[in-house]
Amino acid sequence: MTRLSDENTEDLIRESLEHLATRAPDGAEIRDALYERPRSRPKMALAMVAAAVAIIALGVPLGLRAYTAVPPASRVNTDWAVLPYKPGWLPDGYKEMSRGAKPYPAPQTRGWGGGGTGGVQLTATPLAKPGEPWKVAPAPNQIIVHGRVGMVTELYDDSTMLTWSPDDVYLLSLTLYGVRDPRAVGQRIADEMVRDDRARVSGELRFGRLPADLELSGVSTFLTTGGGATDLEATRAGQPTAAAVVTASLRRDRPEVEGAEPVPLKVRGADGYYLPKRDSRLGPQDETVAVQLTGDQWLTVSGKRDKATLLDIADGVQLIPGDYSWFGKPPE
Repeated sequence: MTRLSDENTEDLIRESLEHLATRAPDGAEIRDALYERPRSRPKMALAMVAAAVAIIALGVPLGLRAYTAVPPASRVNTDWAVLPYKPGWLPDGYKEMSRGAKPYPAPQTRGWGGGGTGGVQLTATPLAKPGEPWKVAPAPNQIIVHGRVGMVTELYDDSTMLTWSPDDVYLLSLTLYGVRDPRAVGQRIADEMVRDDRARVSGELRFGRLPADLELSGVSTFLTTGGGATDLEATRAGQPTAAAVVTASLRRDRPEVEGAEPVPLKVRGADGYYLPKRDSRLGPQDETVAVQLTGDQWLTVSGKRDKATLLDIADGVQLIPGDYSWFGKPPE
């Protein structure tokens, strides 16, 4: 069981979510598999679990609609910043820690931490083909949520995922880690899941200039030891669910420089620095430009682009007000 102390709650939850994400199957492949029509059994049931998406841990919101240029891609998800579901019940002490969004057909995510032990992540994936039957899960792995057949899967030592569709629009995946009796707890959370459609995701940054072949593809907000933070992702145009090519981050913690000697560089008219590709305790790191802004905020832009491109993106990034009002609260 994962123990979350007062001192390192943020790091442990982040590591747990990242661990889930590295073991999760690809979301697009799952959607395709879910809609293969069974030849011998027309019953509706689940074949596979939805992806546990990597949106770095502790979330903090805003209003993505205000600045995203990504047009609605489908009537089933007209605004990809909306979080469509939330638990109507969670164990005592669980508070919301994370929110993240990507454009259709990628999932939206949100997470809750217990403060002392365990955590819960909810992933909502728009269904590409509403009404299509699903393959039937083996009986021992089946769950029933309001008359709909779902599936329970043991992911690794202390993590369990429940997957089901509450309607004809979304597939929900509920991942519990470090939770005692996760199947029973997960079943109750699933039974008391309710529509939301009011919670939103955004951040304190917006992209200004981006290379012509890139576009905004995701936003996540989280809490670090220094306070609220925001990550924006950009992928190749037309590939919104692909891995990020460039990431812009606003944090109140000094960026990690392990593995390379910072090279002085003017960024946004201030004294910043450039870091080449390098290896660190966190693994391989892309080229990065960084600068400390007014106060204690640090802006970093990193990715698979050269120094000049990253610098141009950093110079064009815009700052917008943040709203951390939902952080650390139970479902309302």
